[in-house]
Amino acid sequence: MKRRFADARGNRDILEKKYINYYINSKNFVGNISVLEIIKVKNKYIVDIEQRCILDSNYTWIEIYPDNENYCITAMLDENKVIKEWYFDICKKIGLEAGVPYEDDLYLDVVIVPDGRIHVLDEDELLQAYNNKEISKEEYELAYTVKDKIINEFANNIAKLIELTNYKNYIE
Repeated sequence: MKRRFADARGNRDILEKKYINYYINSKNFVGNISVLEIIKVKNKYIVDIEQRCILDSNYTWIEIYPDNENYCITAMLDENKVIKEWYFDICKKIGLEAGVPYEDDLYLDVVIVPDGRIHVLDEDELLQAYNNKEISKEEYELAYTVKDKIINEFANNIAKLIELTNYKNYIE
């Protein structure tokens, strides 16, 4: 199981960045929202069959860590602040280290693109981790339970994702 931090430490493709984290406690959201402004990259990230770019210079990643959930969301915005996708990392737990949120990744991921399409990723990695005894049966089952919850809660509710992405509405 790998630990991934909101400030993108260890990402060798991000050469220059600005990072800030907010803890939000509002009626609409409780948790951490981190903003990663990506100033300069070594390599772009191009994904999916339509060759969607999710990482490039002048992109912004808004990382949403809701309290008491087993997922975090990265909203990936291009240089014009157009949302390219929402990437859900399903995790065993979310924590905070030196003021920076992190998740302990459970391999399985869900991507929702603005037109409503859904992609479930890395089922093979989840199964391999289970077969190699890197995760327990309970953790394996948790990953699928959380995947179903994400799809049920967000697949037909792009407006809710857009609201979460507009984090400045929560900052007082």
